[in-house]
Amino acid sequence: MKIEPLGESTDPLVNIFNTTVAELLNIVEAYRQRKLAEDIELLESEGGALSFEDKLKSSIKYGLSNKEDQTERIKIFGSNKPAKDRSKTYFQICWEVLEDPILRILVISGLISLTIGATLDEHPAYGWIEGFAIIVAVCVVVNVTAVNDMQKQKKFKELKKRNRTGRVVTILRDGVWSSMHPKHILVGDIIKIENGITIPADGILIDGSQIEVVEAAMTGENDNIKKLPFEEAVRIKEEYYLNNPGVLEAMKKSEEDRHHELPSPVVLSGTNLAEGVGIMIVIAVGKNSAEGRIFDLAERADELTPLQVKLARVAGGVGKLGLVCAIVTVITLYLRFIIEIASGEISWSNKEHPLLLVKFLIIGITVLVVAIPEGLPLAVTISLAYSIKKMQSENNLVRKMQACETMGGADQICSDKTGTLTQNLMTVSEMWAGNQALNIESGPPSQGTFQAEFLHLLKESIFMNSSAFIDPEKGKQGSKTEIAMILLMQALGHSDCIETRNTYLERYHRIFPFSSKRKKSSIIITTDEGKLRIHVKGASEVVSSCCTSFLTVDGKSHLIDNETSKVIQNMISRMTDNALRVIALTYRDLPIDVDIEKFDTMGFPELEKSNLTLIALIGIRDPIRPEVPGAVKECQRAGITVRMVTGDNKATAKAIARECNIISKDTQTVMEGKEFSTKTGGTVCKECKTKICPCPRNAREAKTSTKSIREDVVADLEAFKEIVANLAVLARSQPDDKYTLVTGLKQLGHVVAVTGDGTNDAPALSKADIGFAMGITGTEMAKESAGIILLDDNFKSIVRAVIWGRNIYDNIRAFLQFQITVNIVAVISAMVGAITIQQSPLTSVQLLWVNLIMDSFASLALATDPPTDDHLNRPPYKKTEFIIEKRMWKHILGQSIVQLIIMFSMMYAGEWFLPEFGTGTSVLYNKDTDYVIAGRTYNPDGSENYKPYLSDPNIGPSRQFTYIFNTFVLLQLTNEVNARKIRDEVNAFERILMNKMFIGIWFFTLAMQVLIISVGSYAFSCHLKGLTVEQWMICIAFSAISLVWRFVLVFMPTSIFSKVHVDENRNSARLLSMRGSSMQRERINLNTT
Repeated sequence: MKIEPLGESTDPLVNIFNTTVAELLNIVEAYRQRKLAEDIELLESEGGALSFEDKLKSSIKYGLSNKEDQTERIKIFGSNKPAKDRSKTYFQICWEVLEDPILRILVISGLISLTIGATLDEHPAYGWIEGFAIIVAVCVVVNVTAVNDMQKQKKFKELKKRNRTGRVVTILRDGVWSSMHPKHILVGDIIKIENGITIPADGILIDGSQIEVVEAAMTGENDNIKKLPFEEAVRIKEEYYLNNPGVLEAMKKSEEDRHHELPSPVVLSGTNLAEGVGIMIVIAVGKNSAEGRIFDLAERADELTPLQVKLARVAGGVGKLGLVCAIVTVITLYLRFIIEIASGEISWSNKEHPLLLVKFLIIGITVLVVAIPEGLPLAVTISLAYSIKKMQSENNLVRKMQACETMGGADQICSDKTGTLTQNLMTVSEMWAGNQALNIESGPPSQGTFQAEFLHLLKESIFMNSSAFIDPEKGKQGSKTEIAMILLMQALGHSDCIETRNTYLERYHRIFPFSSKRKKSSIIITTDEGKLRIHVKGASEVVSSCCTSFLTVDGKSHLIDNETSKVIQNMISRMTDNALRVIALTYRDLPIDVDIEKFDTMGFPELEKSNLTLIALIGIRDPIRPEVPGAVKECQRAGITVRMVTGDNKATAKAIARECNIISKDTQTVMEGKEFSTKTGGTVCKECKTKICPCPRNAREAKTSTKSIREDVVADLEAFKEIVANLAVLARSQPDDKYTLVTGLKQLGHVVAVTGDGTNDAPALSKADIGFAMGITGTEMAKESAGIILLDDNFKSIVRAVIWGRNIYDNIRAFLQFQITVNIVAVISAMVGAITIQQSPLTSVQLLWVNLIMDSFASLALATDPPTDDHLNRPPYKKTEFIIEKRMWKHILGQSIVQLIIMFSMMYAGEWFLPEFGTGTSVLYNKDTDYVIAGRTYNPDGSENYKPYLSDPNIGPSRQFTYIFNTFVLLQLTNEVNARKIRDEVNAFERILMNKMFIGIWFFTLAMQVLIISVGSYAFSCHLKGLTVEQWMICIAFSAISLVWRFVLVFMPTSIFSKVHVDENRNSARLLSMRGSSMQRERINLNTT
């Protein structure tokens, strides 16, 4: 059981602190490698936990001193400031983009074309231009992509920074507990850890109660792991050794691992406190801590979001088609050339043909570049990044990108009550005390209502069994429920909460924090008379059932008879029916020799289970948020079922659910968690069919197991299905019940969103398709498990997330409809042109410009369309729904057919209907007609056509093919307007002015096209004189056909397209390998935030 040490320090400054960094890290490493209790034994050999008070020049009672020069401490042990983000530079991103093999081939081809054109071409003065233009076009693509990535990187750095902001930890300095940012923690600090926080540094527990930690973030183990202060851990270890003689010898000979059989006092940074409160001394921070060392060794793997994976599959189908077209095009061109050479139709020319062969290759490569819609993941990234920014302004802080897109398909929302559906503004509304009912809303009880003895016990119960307080400077701190009761005491003339606690500072014996399983909290103190007393507070029906007596106004205790019992139960029922949360305050005086460490089989304190005296019943009202009933109605209109999951009893939960419109039909039911769990059987392992099984819980455990990773399912799915058909509210529920509800709904094929604020909600938040954590009341562990954080804890913000999720999906579909149309037209026209006339109607540079329009400009324009409330007028997307639906295929294929007809008409018959205007050199070669001269370099039979004119520096590229290029681009701009609508909406221009980004990019693209046509010349293969105004009008007229044709398509039945789709379920590995770096650029993961 020997622990491998990390090494010894030779730092000459080590004697200042009487310990080394290595010695401290060996303690953590002993825990990480422990088989039984090696870490405890190592601490014992070091002199125990308290020995570090001297070694680290700290004080358990006063902590570190702010007056101390902390330079040496930081120099030796390090700082807890987060490591700098490893952001990529602009040039690193550019290089990553250039790792795309297709772009590299284009660069090489461009260089070859440039070299041959400048040396072997008949007209080297401008023969180099096309090769140079290809290189410039690639540079533009690279830089546009790099700029997008830089902006994306900047946005997520800001998001990461915002996620860190607001985290606080309680640190003891100069004898005063203060809230500080974790970055200020130093080795030797005494810090308080409380339920829900993420532990910010490695340390040793020196005090605490009922501490349970989840180490999933560090070890992958999802179970709660019990921790004990050092002294208790030693005692438990000694008892274990005594009761298990020979265990140490047996462990030495065995490979058996009993890592968690004995509780450890060592806690690791990055883990989460699931239960309890404690105090620890810090022994490692920053890069020396367990969390810091893990992050230093490995970066978290990037992952494609689900929508990106689905789009990659679509792109894979289109890309394969493009690859086939490119190969066919290149092979046809080379075969035709070889046949012409072999037959003697043409003779080899050292000046002309090497460049021609390179151009054939470039045409094929360019067809492939245009065919592969690598702009799809970019569009997802842009849409998500844009949406994330906008969603934050609407109080949705997105931590995981996939949560945005998944919300578009959410059809179930399981919502908490407190703070989400309600305002979390707790006020005491009613009270039963001293055997009388009091309406507090109408005013506090008069001064003579209660006698001093009663008030003393009421004050002691409220002030002592609570961690909340009201500070003159910081205001209200702690649980809103406890604050409401403190305010009640203030109304009764007792504002000395902090002072009262200070007088009891040395009289605390044991604190049992609130547990959702027990539904209560308790504290054991010594009274002024020297007696032991336990105060118990919790859910009224749970705690009152443990009472055998009650207090009257004079502070006297009386037995609860049948009549009084009925009064109490009726009072609880009346309050809960009035949507009040009822808290019972009780106490019990204990004999001085009582065993306060006695627990039942559930681990609950025995002392709080019987012989309690009821002090008061407190009815607390938490008003419904005024916007919630309307928001719930909006969800129901959108096809989303809203269910409430709460810890309140059935009566309170039902009353609140009715107010919120969650219950609107008599058939809807309310069920308590216990009954729900019994009927459904809870969750079990899918393979073993048991709640507890040997199956590994994570990938780390799976490496050493023959079994697959455990998958949880509902034990009795049929019973579950029957229950959830009408289930509206799950009352008196525990986190396990919420987890079962989420698991079952997902099993039934639903997309589930769930809200949570507590540490115990983490499993359900992680299990759900979309987890919403409360930004105000949520624990750090809940936030870490969630995909979205509700900054205002408001249900209305969830509705906004739904709208944004659906909008993202619609925007991606719009872009998909646009891009696939361009792909089909560009690829088919290029292939047919190359095969028939040895040239594509669009040159390589022109196609690269079109590719830029498709990928970057169109993705910005279409992926940023803002949402509207109309998104709630239809049901959610289904998981099995194809991303390209039948109506979309109707418009994709319909527009493609029209565009190809226009393109081929211009290409093969343009000289018969495309007019020529103007005078001068540009028209002299066509004196006998009013139409343009045929611009095809070769005729279909292989004979030369326009080729001689290309050699004339006064004429250059043809007017006909300038027509074709301009009309093609304008058709795409027109279709960009069409593509905004994907549901056969008649008006394609509806709300177009709402998207300023679309308008700006559309006109920018048009302006760039005008510039290219006017001055593009040889670089873009445009006529030296461009196009006249009249010719521009003709191009615009042809492009307008797309708008008219869309109107026809809207009324065309979609049934003829019912069998047209790209299989989105097939593997896209070939596409990913083909465009590996391009896809890699779009991988986004926010988990590291």
